[in-house]
Amino acid sequence: MAEQLQMNAIGVAEMQHAALGEARRLMREAKGDRRVAARLVYDLLVERGWLAAGERDVLVKMLEVGTAGNGAADAQYREVRRMHDGLIVSGGASPVALALAAGVVGSYEVVEAKDGTVSVMAASKRNYQAVLGAAGAVIGGAFGGGLGAAAGGAIGGVIGYIVDDCKD
Repeated sequence: MAEQLQMNAIGVAEMQHAALGEARRLMREAKGDRRVAARLVYDLLVERGWLAAGERDVLVKMLEVGTAGNGAADAQYREVRRMHDGLIVSGGASPVALALAAGVVGSYEVVEAKDGTVSVMAASKRNYQAVLGAAGAVIGGAFGGGLGAAAGGAIGGVIGYIVDDCKD
């Protein structure tokens, strides 16, 4: 009952304020580098037990594929998709890792032309998707443990994707 009361006492405005403060702190610590900030948040998720160290390493590799300009967008997409599939088939991946990895895969846009050909649009190089997805996982986890972290990560990833799209 006390836990339920505490959950109801925290509203959207409080979460927004806390999230903004934490995001600003992380960006200062990372000196404005969103890849570094994402790694810091991944480390925090590991520290809190919502992400395994090996899962963090996979997420960092996925992030590097999408932001380092490594080859054509379709090759990048196949590589991050392969890593995401690897998490799925491992059978032991956390819901948080799966949500964050799915956000990276979802940041690529697969477009089918009228003639049936398919092309892939590269993920945004601004990479708010990864930072906000991971930050959402931290916030969601604070309120709902591992499952809250997974839901928060998914929601944060969607918001980050929208921010990236609007910035481009």
